Amino acid sequence: MSYTYRIKLVIGKIDNTVCPPDFLDDIFPNFAGEPVVMAPSHCDVTFATPQTPVDLGPLVRVELIS
Repeated sequence: MSYTYRIKLVIGKIDNTVCPPDFLDDIFPNFAGEPVVMAPSHCDVTFATPQTPVDLGPLVRVELIS
């Protein structure tokens, strides 16, 4: 089973020219190059095990989508 998390910025867009985005290390301390799908409004990162994202405040939303 895999666990995919969607990261959205409440204000602004994610720079989808840099993959993976630099902030993934801040949200997921165990990030080690897992698959990332980029879009202007969000990015999705998939892990093999469940992760506990770091709370970066109300301007960064992280949700488990599958």
